[in-house]
Amino acid sequence: MIINTDVDIFEKMTERIEQVRSDLELSRMAFCKRIGFPYARYHHITGERNSKPTADLLSAVASHTDASPDWLLSGEGPPYRTISAAQGISRGTSTVRGVGEGVRNTAIIADQAIMDSQYVLLPLYGVQGSAGEGRHVGEEVVEDLLAFKRDWITRELRSSPDDLSLIYVQGESMVPTLNPGDVILVERNQNYTISDGIYVIRMGDALLVKRLQFLPESELNVSSDNPSYQPFRVRLREEMEDFGIIGRVLWAGRRF
Repeated sequence: MIINTDVDIFEKMTERIEQVRSDLELSRMAFCKRIGFPYARYHHITGERNSKPTADLLSAVASHTDASPDWLLSGEGPPYRTISAAQGISRGTSTVRGVGEGVRNTAIIADQAIMDSQYVLLPLYGVQGSAGEGRHVGEEVVEDLLAFKRDWITRELRSSPDDLSLIYVQGESMVPTLNPGDVILVERNQNYTISDGIYVIRMGDALLVKRLQFLPESELNVSSDNPSYQPFRVRLREEMEDFGIIGRVLWAGRRF
């Protein structure tokens, strides 16, 4: 079988995997537990635009559910091999579920629905913003997911979960405000109102966490909270190729 490598083909594969999960009436977390697949990776694959389902994910879905491998890959043929997954029955299990099991499963689904409505899982990327001399930007890989209350994000941060992500701080130029190892919440929506504050910026291919002060005539004062580090200025119109504002830092968490 020849598989088309167009982005749309991969998106369709992801949609079919999500259809299997929906037919089984499982939350993403419960589905990953069932197929033995890391939840953080599944969330990244199914939640990021243009992400590609991996071979091990397709294999896990085919092995631990009744989904047809051919259908998962190409969309051809019946979705399921034997009993409909919509009945919540996989291969090797009984076709009759007890009343107690049905009530328990319903309660689990209800609890998960409440969690999904009240909390959002934000990606924690392995890339680090350096509060120092700069850290090179590598491939952004989701290392973990951290839960935040939706209401707190909209009410306190006045932001949208879709615009937020988390990274680590490295270096000491922002001490005492930010320490090495702190986790910062970054708003990457470029539509926010530009104002003075702490931002993640790009200098060449390095990320920095700095305090920005916006000056007249498109000048930007870039400073550190640690007095050992000297401030510098950037003319936005002249240096935009090597400089970019990644996002504004809204919150920080640290371990004592």
